[in-house]
Amino acid sequence: MKKLLTLTLASAYLCGAVGVAEATPESRAAVLFLLIEPGARASGMGESYVAIADDATASYFNPAALAGQTQRKLNFTHTKWLPGLADDLSYEFLGYAQPVEGWGNIGLNFSLLNLGEQVRTGERGTVEGTFSSYDLALSVAYGSAISEKMSAGMGLKFIRSNLADQGAGIERGKGVGNSFAADLGLLWKVTPTLNFGAALRNLGPKIAYIDASQADPLPQHIVLGASYKVLDSEYNEVLLSLDVYKPLIAEGSFASNLVKAWADEALSDEFKEMDLHAGGEYKYSLSARKNEAFIALRAGYSLDHDGEIKTPTFGVGLKYNLFQVDVAYITGEGTPFQDNTRFSLNMDF
Repeated sequence: MKKLLTLTLASAYLCGAVGVAEATPESRAAVLFLLIEPGARASGMGESYVAIADDATASYFNPAALAGQTQRKLNFTHTKWLPGLADDLSYEFLGYAQPVEGWGNIGLNFSLLNLGEQVRTGERGTVEGTFSSYDLALSVAYGSAISEKMSAGMGLKFIRSNLADQGAGIERGKGVGNSFAADLGLLWKVTPTLNFGAALRNLGPKIAYIDASQADPLPQHIVLGASYKVLDSEYNEVLLSLDVYKPLIAEGSFASNLVKAWADEALSDEFKEMDLHAGGEYKYSLSARKNEAFIALRAGYSLDHDGEIKTPTFGVGLKYNLFQVDVAYITGEGTPFQDNTRFSLNMDF
């Protein structure tokens, strides 16, 4: 038996998922790396981004937010996972968005959770070599306006979870799972300063590593959010945002999950399952031309009642001409991402 496979599963998902505790609904799902939200700007704002998503990460947060973007956009995000405990673990994200005249906007993204190199052992504990473990997802998304103030979008993704390489004998093929999923999004620009957003993420079939009878559900969830620009002057901007996250993990079809997620427990318990994300951003323009050059300061807070996780976040950003560099610092005592720093490079061209 590959004894380390069990350790890989436990450590990768109990330690690697964002804000997931053993008792939460998310803990019943597989491929929890899909919950890692990219973009240091979003991270600095407490990951409250579904009603903003005005960059290349829109294909992840809310494909409807692709609509209306007038430039090609690129985002690269990097973060060390479990820094100080496992130096070879990292999360990478690459996103691209482009307007298509007369059609709308398209977005592509690739995410990778590198779980590092593992040691393969036999039934008697003898070392039989090493292998690499990773989770990845490749997504394509489309967003378009459906009215003067509202847009809609959809994303499709391929998911591969490679927890162990091809084994030998009766163990051949174990430790690898594939699946696919869809994301749906809406964005309502109520006024020039107020947005509402909604996204359904990871709607797809279960993923199996050995056989279909032992398949695990994807981390399906719904996010509702709002953003409000408090101040928008020539040189100063203040933006506030709030997201409410609700897992939809249950046995059965997605339609039944959507109902059960709100009706299978007491109302007070349903609210406890919701995660709250709030954030703010202050931007000071370094140029008279809007968004050409600026410095940004950000702060946020994430609250997970079930997981008993309270996470303050902080961030800074600097943009000059085509390039924007963002850094986020994620705190939270006792969380798997304590003292974690996230970096992003954005380009508009």
